Amino acid sequence: MAGSAKRAALAHAGRAFVLALLIGLVLTGGVEWSRLRQERDRMGYIASAVGAETYEFLLSEMSKTRVLEAYLLQTGGDYSDFERVSHVLLREAYVRNVLFAPGGIVEGVFPLEGNEGVLGLDMYGEGAGNLEARAAIEKEELYIAGPFPLIQGGLGIAGRLPVFLTDEQGRRYFWGIVSVTLDFPEALEGNSLTRINEQGYACRIWRVNPDDGQKQVILETEQPLPEGAETVDHQQALFNSVWTVSLAPLKPWYLRTGLWLGAAVSLLVALLAAAGVYYAGRLRQLQEERSQRAIQQLQEQLEQEQGNMLLSQIRSHFFYHTLNALQALIVLKPEAAYKMAGDFARYLRFSLDSVTADGGIGSFREELRAVRAYADINQQQLGDRLHMVYQIPDVDFPIPLLTIQPIVENAILHGIKPKVGGGTVTLTLEELPDHWQVTVTDDGTGFDLEAVRSGGSIGLENVRRRMARFPGSRMQITSAPGSGTRVTLIYGKQGKNEGDPG
Repeated sequence: MAGSAKRAALAHAGRAFVLALLIGLVLTGGVEWSRLRQERDRMGYIASAVGAETYEFLLSEMSKTRVLEAYLLQTGGDYSDFERVSHVLLREAYVRNVLFAPGGIVEGVFPLEGNEGVLGLDMYGEGAGNLEARAAIEKEELYIAGPFPLIQGGLGIAGRLPVFLTDEQGRRYFWGIVSVTLDFPEALEGNSLTRINEQGYACRIWRVNPDDGQKQVILETEQPLPEGAETVDHQQALFNSVWTVSLAPLKPWYLRTGLWLGAAVSLLVALLAAAGVYYAGRLRQLQEERSQRAIQQLQEQLEQEQGNMLLSQIRSHFFYHTLNALQALIVLKPEAAYKMAGDFARYLRFSLDSVTADGGIGSFREELRAVRAYADINQQQLGDRLHMVYQIPDVDFPIPLLTIQPIVENAILHGIKPKVGGGTVTLTLEELPDHWQVTVTDDGTGFDLEAVRSGGSIGLENVRRRMARFPGSRMQITSAPGSGTRVTLIYGKQGKNEGDPG
């Protein structure tokens, strides 16, 4: 009944846990979804700001082609004296050159030093940047080309502007092309792109290269876009070209601290809700069981008194053999007697503690220490005739008091001592799904089980009765004369009484 009531309380607590966790996760997901939308809006604003900044800068620099156009209109197409004023357009270090291409063929470049290779370039021919030059002539508009490899080395961005003059008869004719070339990426360094990583984002500016139709990365933050990241894109028109500004968070949404913190808070609230429901249910169950405890306490007192009587029988049996051995060693081996006295003192302390143990239940680890002390006492007496082997992992669990020690005592006194040459006692512990299994094996003289059962063995009977008092515990014995003895002690984990087939 208590088990079913506890399972019912756990079931209610489980449902409360699931419900509270689902509510918490839904709220966390809603908050995270709202944050992601706000973040995308912010990235869109940053991308448009970067695009506008880039456009304003290039518009300012490419407007220098209009200055060249105005100069030609004023001089009637003569640029022979342009070097005298060229420094005005070449003040910025990133301006590679300005050039004049009458009829589309470069004949004047300023400064000349370092740009000699440009002279004679035919913008009607094949080559990077010439496609934009031909389109500019056709559309009669300023076109931007690049970034592309420059003939004189490095990369550059160039503005191509076709110039049309009027002859003496007032007819408009194509004079040629003027161009301004900027070093890349130096011209775009120092813009707001360098600060985007500090805001937790990565940015890339790219375009589709008209020369080959492939994606060309123009600029990127020091920490690049994460592979496969979902980006917010802003397309910025730059004269004839379209540059795309792509932004993405440096950390994906599922690695954000806020998301996991919300999930952790949801889990904690769910656990608290489940605990509240469980303990409320258990409190009701305890109130219902209180009326039954008085009768159970009286029954337990009676069983405890019977158990104490069994304990006194086992203890007196052990003390008798130990004191006899100690008395003999005091005369024969004083030093061994001294050590035996220390072992006996440790065991006696355990025995005294076991008298006051509640309900006859003790610790496996403490009983094992008492077994070792007892075995050490007997090894002082028997010497090489007694070998002890312990195959015990470092674990602990509750067991009925003094159920292992008497078995070891019987193995030594009745199995090993009478055997010529002595023998070995082996203790093993094995954990199984529903119980612990302690096995005491000796290769001593063995005995006839039927004869022992009919004649009665006080030590074994005491242990058997103590094991029987505790649900799920039992003892099994296998032995034959001349073949040693094997005693298996089973201690149930779930409190299920498994009977006593031994």
